[in-house]
Amino acid sequence: MQENRFELFDISMSRICKSIQKIKGDIMQSYGLKSTHVLFMIQLSRRDDGLTASELSREGHMDKAQISRVISELTHKGFVTLHTENGHKYKGRFILTEAGRRIAGDIDKLIEKACDYVSGSIPKADIEIFYRTLFTICDNLFSLTEQPEAICSVH
Repeated sequence: MQENRFELFDISMSRICKSIQKIKGDIMQSYGLKSTHVLFMIQLSRRDDGLTASELSREGHMDKAQISRVISELTHKGFVTLHTENGHKYKGRFILTEAGRRIAGDIDKLIEKACDYVSGSIPKADIEIFYRTLFTICDNLFSLTEQPEAICSVH
């Protein structure tokens, strides 16, 4: 298994990502939204005081251009509003509107159902080990991107 570990991991992650994108797209279609809106709606629903663009970027590991695009779309549809202090738009906090909260609640319930379906037959202890391992792999991969010299030399 050692010799094809990368291939198995790469293919599995690709299938997982594609499946998640499709599920998110299917969920959001009925609201006239896209799969890219899911994480923003969920993140904002968990913070009554809202989040700044920088916080959304940091927490969701997304670039600021994508944040700007998605927030603009959600604001235009009336699901998000910008609250500013002293008129400083740059430090403004994005907050879900009442309509946005309703949709985020629906999305949260649908995601919970999907998670229950996917992990239904897996013991809770195994799920905890899986996520602990996944987070370690994620952190290690990110660390490796910060120091490519660690693997770039074949010698």
